[in-house]
Amino acid sequence: MDIILAHRQIDFDALASMVAAQKLYPNSVLVIDGKPNVYVQDFLALSKDQLRFLKSQEVKIEEVSKVILVDTHDLKRAGLLGEKVAQIPGLDIEIYDHHPYSGALKPGMVVDLVGACATLLVEKLAGFGLPLSSFEATLIAIGIYDDTGSLLFDSTTVRDVRAVAYLLDQGANLGVIAEYLRKPLVEEQKELLQQLLDQGQTEFFDGLPVYLSYAESEEYVGGLALLAHRVGELESADTWFLLVKMDQRVYIVGRSRGRGLPVNPLVQIFGGAGHARAASATIKDGDLSLILKQLRSAIRSRATRPHLVRDMMSYPVKTVTPETRLAEVEKILLRYGHTGVPVTEDQELVGIISRRDVDKAIRHGLQHAPVKGFMTRNVVTVEAEATLDEVQRVMVQNDIGRLPVVQEGNLVGIVSRSDVLRLIHGGAVPIETQLVRERSIAMRQDILDLIDRLSDGERKILEAVRDTAQDEGCSVYLVGGFVRDLLLSVPTQDLDFVVEGNGGQFAEALIKQLPEGKLTQHVKFGTAQISFPNGSHLDVASTRVEYYSFPGALPQVEESCLREDLFRRDFTINSMAICLNSDRFGELVDYYGGKRDLQQGKIRFLHNLSFIEDPTRMLRAIRFAGRYRFKLAKETLEALYTAIDTGVLLKLSIERFTEELLLIYKEENYLIMGQKLIRSGLFRAWFGEDYTWNFNLTDFKESANWQLTIKWLNSISKMKSSDIEKLMNRLSLNRTLRDETRLFLDLREALLKTVTLNELDQLLIKTSQAVIWVLARDERFNQRIKDCLEAEQRIHMTLDGNALLQMGLKQGPEIGKILEQVRAAWLEGRINTSEEEEKIARQWIDSMR
Repeated sequence: MDIILAHRQIDFDALASMVAAQKLYPNSVLVIDGKPNVYVQDFLALSKDQLRFLKSQEVKIEEVSKVILVDTHDLKRAGLLGEKVAQIPGLDIEIYDHHPYSGALKPGMVVDLVGACATLLVEKLAGFGLPLSSFEATLIAIGIYDDTGSLLFDSTTVRDVRAVAYLLDQGANLGVIAEYLRKPLVEEQKELLQQLLDQGQTEFFDGLPVYLSYAESEEYVGGLALLAHRVGELESADTWFLLVKMDQRVYIVGRSRGRGLPVNPLVQIFGGAGHARAASATIKDGDLSLILKQLRSAIRSRATRPHLVRDMMSYPVKTVTPETRLAEVEKILLRYGHTGVPVTEDQELVGIISRRDVDKAIRHGLQHAPVKGFMTRNVVTVEAEATLDEVQRVMVQNDIGRLPVVQEGNLVGIVSRSDVLRLIHGGAVPIETQLVRERSIAMRQDILDLIDRLSDGERKILEAVRDTAQDEGCSVYLVGGFVRDLLLSVPTQDLDFVVEGNGGQFAEALIKQLPEGKLTQHVKFGTAQISFPNGSHLDVASTRVEYYSFPGALPQVEESCLREDLFRRDFTINSMAICLNSDRFGELVDYYGGKRDLQQGKIRFLHNLSFIEDPTRMLRAIRFAGRYRFKLAKETLEALYTAIDTGVLLKLSIERFTEELLLIYKEENYLIMGQKLIRSGLFRAWFGEDYTWNFNLTDFKESANWQLTIKWLNSISKMKSSDIEKLMNRLSLNRTLRDETRLFLDLREALLKTVTLNELDQLLIKTSQAVIWVLARDERFNQRIKDCLEAEQRIHMTLDGNALLQMGLKQGPEIGKILEQVRAAWLEGRINTSEEEEKIARQWIDSMR
């Protein structure tokens, strides 16, 4: 006999799983051992004709040949019958369960962490294409909805949602499902619920809130899972335990959600089971007060402190003193993109000044007034050890978006609404909380695998940096583009490092391990460079923050921490770092969500004034988007258009604009970037008008191998000569590009006129291959250039000036003229051999005597 068993307290998920299992094993028998909850009892009472069960006492143990166990992986939880059949040697057992299982899966075990066990069986049914009746589909759907809180519990997975969709397609009745899920409490349950609410309280374990309650009843009352759900809703708890003594047993029900504590390890102490969000246990003849005491002790030993303010706050904090002039405060707010700045005196917080108040005072001509006359003195603060819940409460009650964080009266950080939301939900630009750090550690092996794929030379440098950091006792990070390209698994180039300490001193120590390198110090910028014979180099800098004294200016440099050093960079994908210290080697530091933006294919700036501070970032945004086929994030694209409209681009020097533009021309995808430069209005903003640029995407595959000169000339090939002249006045091209552009214009002007084959040949001789190649793409000139180049193939000229002197021609300009005439004769096909070449040359020499 094949039998199907579930745990003793059969709920709808267990019942649904049993029914689904019988569809997979049609010769099996459903067996109930234990007492189903009250709602399942009601359902079974009405469904006796559709569901046929045996009681456990009706099963003859010796006849059992196979057990299908659902919603638990332990036969001992299946009642007395389960304990008995577990003793049968060689018994065939198949298991379907969604609760955590720490051992190795054995043949016949299907264990996966989904929201409901029935989901696993629905997936099997769907895979085999086994049809379900409307009744069966409805029952199984009730099981999934019940165990996932109508798909709202944290344990719900996308597989549960797909399973419900499949069941609805099979005819599951949502009206019936809703009726069973909305069953009102019976009188006994109401009394028990009232006890649980009256006798419950929230207790704190190392700062973690847990709601604990207990109750007693002489009679058994079913539906504890439902009561636990109601208590959780009413008390808004993240973790809660209910202990109920009835019928000589103590029942423990644990629930958790959001940032709550995993409950299954706690109930396992009492012989129970479940998963992180829902678990239960039953203790025979247990003492309620003793079990409650044991539970408190267990929670205390396993409680992990909640996220504290110091985990989420930003630091160090930019501050001003009461005597700071408002004009200086305005610069600081603009420089760092802050909406306000704390005022401190000897590290003690004495006030806060907002951007709004600063702007208002300056509009009244008070830029030279000190901060103390305008700052807010009654500052709402929060302690560094406060919990996330406390921060939310203070922000909501006081309608404050930024809270100064204090410790022993001193300002140690700032926490904002965005920080809180990022921690709760994840956000557009994450910060480094403890959670982010844990994710970085989890990713560490992936980073190490990527580092292993680097060249021997690159790995050698990273190892040298690691060892030098150990010797110098400082923290060192690989930063910027190398990190970005490493994560994208694309070829990487020069290495950039930042040192939390003296970068120049670190570079001097590092060069000793890289004797083939040459060290150059840049004291003004606090950087150093080590160059290698193969042309590569690495840069070393102290952690620093850059600010711009006016839009388009070169950056001013201040010492800073790593967080602010990365914040000074242009985009999130370039603001990541990899720690190279031996104890954290390979750990990713990602304060601003760069890895997420890499995965989503987004170019996102770090703050709203990014393009205003440095307008070249607009060109870089377009370059990176084109290189990786990414998109500009919505707010970044909007800010780019805004910056263009303000005219800030014109504050750039011609040299800086040209430098960034030529970097675009060096890219493989420069045609895509060129089109974006036009569509965005950036070219018009810089050059003052719309020119006929040529960034034709039909040339894309061909352009991959083009050299810079060809790319440049091709892009201006459709412009009028007068427009190109104006264009050149807005660019600082190097001498080669300027000369090539002049040759292009001269040859094009000549081709627009009627020239002979010989005249064209003389022009082409003086012109570079790049210019000829671009002009040959113009359909107006293509055939003539092609004919001339083909004619040149017929030239096998051997005569030179010495040969003509030997023929009796005197030194002078006539030598050049005759050589030119001989070349023309070859070109026009009038001579075809060396003999004919010599003959015609002698005739011309004789005619000149």
